Amino acid sequence: MKKLLAAALLSSLALVPLAVHAQGDYPARPIRIVVPYTPGGPTDAVARIVGKGLSAELGQPVIVDNKPGASATIGTGYVVNQPADGYALVVVAAQLVTNSATGIPSPYDPMRDLAPVANLAWMPILVAANPKLPAKDLPALIEWIRSQSNPVPYSSPGAGSLTQLWGELLAQRYKLRLDHVPYKGSAGAAQAVMAGDVPLTFDVAGITSTLIKEGKLTGIVTPGTARAPGLPNVPTARESGVKDLDAASFLGLMAPAKTPKPVLDKINAAVNRVLQTKEVADAFNGLGMSTAGGSGEEFGQLLASEMKRWTAVAKTAGVKAEQ
Repeated sequence: MKKLLAAALLSSLALVPLAVHAQGDYPARPIRIVVPYTPGGPTDAVARIVGKGLSAELGQPVIVDNKPGASATIGTGYVVNQPADGYALVVVAAQLVTNSATGIPSPYDPMRDLAPVANLAWMPILVAANPKLPAKDLPALIEWIRSQSNPVPYSSPGAGSLTQLWGELLAQRYKLRLDHVPYKGSAGAAQAVMAGDVPLTFDVAGITSTLIKEGKLTGIVTPGTARAPGLPNVPTARESGVKDLDAASFLGLMAPAKTPKPVLDKINAAVNRVLQTKEVADAFNGLGMSTAGGSGEEFGQLLASEMKRWTAVAKTAGVKAEQ
């Protein structure tokens, strides 16, 4: 019996250096970054920009694989079920948080089944209006909404979106009567404002940012802590004298839970080096967003705080997303 125990102990000890060695050799083959959205959008663009940089940093090909559908749960769920070895990663958006906050069914728990790697990008929220709207800044907009006899409609790119939840936060903080009008995407939400169907849109930078630059929409405010890239004349909420509405969307990188920490740390360090390059910063700014970065632990803390914050807002407002 003693001989059997001794043999088993020696066998288990022999595996330890092999595991450490395997982690030390990471990556030894191509890495796959799954984008749970269709090609061509901002999430896809960020994945390809970061993937190119990671390939150079880590010395292995990085393949971007689009797996859209079911409110991003198909692609994300695919990565959840991959081996926890660092060779399958997923780019997550704020929808990871809003899905949970608004009750979208999911086959996984994002906080339990995924490990945070790094925050990649900040995507500013924008409040834009039809140019005929008399209010041109946030305090004036709040007063204008209060002066209306009926609830003021605003468009967003979809029910249960972060921008809808920010609209609900605005309404809750300042006791405003707002009426959310969801559209299927940013183009429809912006077009409705230009056509005069609704006076306001709450969206992330992208189409809305372009239309503000072209003068087709009036940029009222961004609730981020910094002005949106390419929109130097659109003030932040804080600059407008409103300090309790800070918010921004994000794009981050995650891995299957139980991925070894040395592997997560190696990817995180490479991501941060990529994000610190001028080439990547300029590319992100061209998309209307800014680079983020930081540790995996910091990204995990951000996710936890955002889950708590927007779940409370959604619950108070009775927001339920449509899958």
